[in-house]
Amino acid sequence: MCSAQMVLIIFIGIATIETVTGFSGGGVAMSCDTMLPQHGSPTPESGPFSVPKYFCSSDAGDETIVSLKAGPATTFKGFLLEAREQDGPPAGTFTLLTPAHSRLLQCGGNPAAAVTQPNNQAKTFIEAKWRAPYKGVFYFRVTFIKDMMKFWIPEAINITTCPTTSTTTVTPTTITTSTTTITTPTITTPTPALHTSAPSTCMLISALIRPSLLVMSLPKGQTLWHKGFKILLCPLSMVAAIIAFILLLLWEPIQITLVAVVGVAMILSLGQTIVVFLPFGPSHELRSICDLVLRVIAFTTEVFTMVAIFVGLEEIEKCCSIHWRMKVMGGYAAWVALFYLMFIYLCCNQSYQRKRIGDKWIVPKRTILFEKILNVILVLGKLGFTVALITGIYT
Repeated sequence: MCSAQMVLIIFIGIATIETVTGFSGGGVAMSCDTMLPQHGSPTPESGPFSVPKYFCSSDAGDETIVSLKAGPATTFKGFLLEAREQDGPPAGTFTLLTPAHSRLLQCGGNPAAAVTQPNNQAKTFIEAKWRAPYKGVFYFRVTFIKDMMKFWIPEAINITTCPTTSTTTVTPTTITTSTTTITTPTITTPTPALHTSAPSTCMLISALIRPSLLVMSLPKGQTLWHKGFKILLCPLSMVAAIIAFILLLLWEPIQITLVAVVGVAMILSLGQTIVVFLPFGPSHELRSICDLVLRVIAFTTEVFTMVAIFVGLEEIEKCCSIHWRMKVMGGYAAWVALFYLMFIYLCCNQSYQRKRIGDKWIVPKRTILFEKILNVILVLGKLGFTVALITGIYT
């Protein structure tokens, strides 16, 4: 009864996750059009902030640096920065220059249409690079949020006519207003890599469901359940790696490093599955060699899978900078490494403790029980890290 109640509580807790909306990590998509937070009330007076007014784009791809500055003894916890052509929807694309204090926000299908805060820490300076979608006059609009109860709405757009010139040479321009200076340096904007989200998720799932070395290295007298466990999960892990590889090939631009690493992990996963299905029984003369090969392939597959996830998260960071994902992935790798060290210790301890009874070598039951408990802890930890990372990928 107690177990049933615990399962019910867990399901209720999971169900409530979808209904909770937080704002400390930046504006949500519903704020794209109005640029108003879903809390507090606007302050009538102008905020003590330095904000760029407008930018004249002479051609598609023109870029400018946008700086948001707080006045003396003033800070802001949240903000929402957009560029618009008069009263139209958000236009152009942003690239983060202060990723520790800003992140990109998707609006209208554009993953880099706006910039907002990643946390509720006090800020005094934000800088981002903006690229024009075509020729025209674009106005920068910013909402500043002091706290949950107070924010400043964007200033109204004053229609401006860009200065005309008779020359056809396009040179970097400088626009000076009473509050700030905007320049257009010739810098190439990196292409956002959001298409690595699905492959990275597949690799995380592949690492999660792959049988650990503890399961693969059970003594020769392993049960039918253990055999079925390996036979079932190895192909599933391989399928997840194959899906990740195919997804990377379908999208442009192709990330060569990521494709190569995922490709190696996919091939190793395939080899691992083949070795598991080899018809060598416990008493076969090649069984020990097969087990050794399986362990080596499993460890190498784990390494390349982890590297693939790290590379995928790094590509995602270029578009949406949420640095805790890489820290969690580092913890994930450390968690797996810890259990590999424990595996080496158990192998040595198992060889030391086993006893020969007749023609068979017997390992004490308490050693086997400890291995099973350790493997359960490993799987639960991997599950927690995987859920956290997938949540971070799609945040």
